[in-house]
Amino acid sequence: MADEANRTAFLELQGRMIETTSKFKQVQNQIRIKEGEKKRAFLTLEELRQVPDDTNTYKSIGMFVLEPKSVL
Repeated sequence: MADEANRTAFLELQGRMIETTSKFKQVQNQIRIKEGEKKRAFLTLEELRQVPDDTNTYKSIGMFVLEPKSVL
């Protein structure tokens, strides 16, 4: 009887651990993706700072729109 209760508790904990590990890996992957996006945004900003304000640039909004840099 006690062995069956322990086995049931173990299986429940094991299932929760697998679920938690899966969620943890998903969050780690999301963090990695966001860090890449942050790095790309930072590099883009650094490049834009080197360009004069009256330079026409393209802004991505699903498609590209030509606008002066000062509008960005």
